This record gives sequence, C-alpha cells and structure tokens, in this order.
Amino acid sequence: MRTIGYAIKCFTCASTDYEPLFKRFTAFRHSSNIPRFGEFCDSFEQIRAYAPLTKCASTCVSIMEPQYFGGVQSMNTPYTYIRGCAEKIFNSIGNHPPEVDFLHSEAICLKLPLSQIWPSIETDEHVQVGTIDIT
Repeated sequence: MRTIGYAIKCFTCASTDYEPLFKRFTAFRHSSNIPRFGEFCDSFEQIRAYAPLTKCASTCVSIMEPQYFGGVQSMNTPYTYIRGCAEKIFNSIGNHPPEVDFLHSEAICLKLPLSQIWPSIETDEHVQVGTIDIT
C-alpha cells in the first residue's frame, strides 16, 4: 500500500451498529485504531461536527454496507459506515486485495467482499469502499 506521509487528516468513525462487531472480532479488539461510534457517522453533515480527525499516511476511505430490511434497502439508513485512514482500516490484511491500490490513485468506489477486507469475518456480503474528500 502506497503511503504519502502524514499530509492529510481523515474523519475516523463507525456507525453504532459496528460497535459489537469491533468488540467481538480479534482483528478489531487488539487494534489501536478503534473508531468513535455513533449515528453521526451516517451523516456527512454531522460527521464534521462530531467525528475526530486522524492524521493519515494514505487516503481517507469509507466502507459503506447497504442495509436491507425484508429485502428492501432502508430509506432511513440506506448504509452503515466505517470511515478512516486506508492504512489503518486495511492494517489487518497481510495481502490486501489489488483493488485497494486503486484507492490511492484516483477517486473511485469498489465493491469488495467483507471477508476480503477482514479475513476473520466469514461472510459473502459485499460492501462499497470508496475514497472520500473532507474538504
């Protein structure tokens, strides 16, 4: 993963729904990069007021997981989020997916299996991973 020094800062947070997941899985439990949890992370307007900024050596990314109820995507909360520095979010991956390198070259959104980001999570669910700009 290419790093660019500590020239940028990223919002570091996760939707409230992820707090039990971070407590349960080893990859998160022993991480020093546990984000601040809250519903504010679901709203880009609120994120500026409540989410802490963290110095990053890479780019800022958001992982967006679609929320479905009864097979229909939720209108109130269409996605839950994990936001932060790419090098911290992907630090538990020994061999990160090659697609992750594209996050450092241009503003894109990738669809990846959650288990490819965190191998200890055994699921076939896909999430969207995209670069974000906080300016």
